[in-house]
Amino acid sequence: MTKRTLTDVAKVAVCNFAVGAVMVGVFAILGYFDLTVLWGALLGNAFVSLNFLWIGFTVERSVAKDPKKAQQRVSSTYVLRLVAAGVMVFAAIKLECFNYVAAIIPLFYQKFVIMAVGAWTNRRKKDDKGMVSEA
Repeated sequence: MTKRTLTDVAKVAVCNFAVGAVMVGVFAILGYFDLTVLWGALLGNAFVSLNFLWIGFTVERSVAKDPKKAQQRVSSTYVLRLVAAGVMVFAAIKLECFNYVAAIIPLFYQKFVIMAVGAWTNRRKKDDKGMVSEA
């Protein structure tokens, strides 16, 4: 994987875990915190972070292929990622060490985290281009 892809994945993972920490705090404020919430949040955030890594890896490998094969690859990994999400949700529900709500919530905010990180990165790039260097 390229350094840029790994950097983007790392940014999204850090933000996922930051939002997860806020989520755990909300559980605590509402009086629902116990260790299963922490384990569920860790499971959910680890899953969405690894899922984003998987997406990055798939897209990076697909770019080098012809468009039809790239589309097939992306479609097939979508199905596999969806099955993996189902397995994670099933495990979170069945295993008592996880609070399944805390494990499932990250599946919903991942898209917003990715969009926010993308917007922040684009904003910083525009700021960098707009700067006048003094020489």
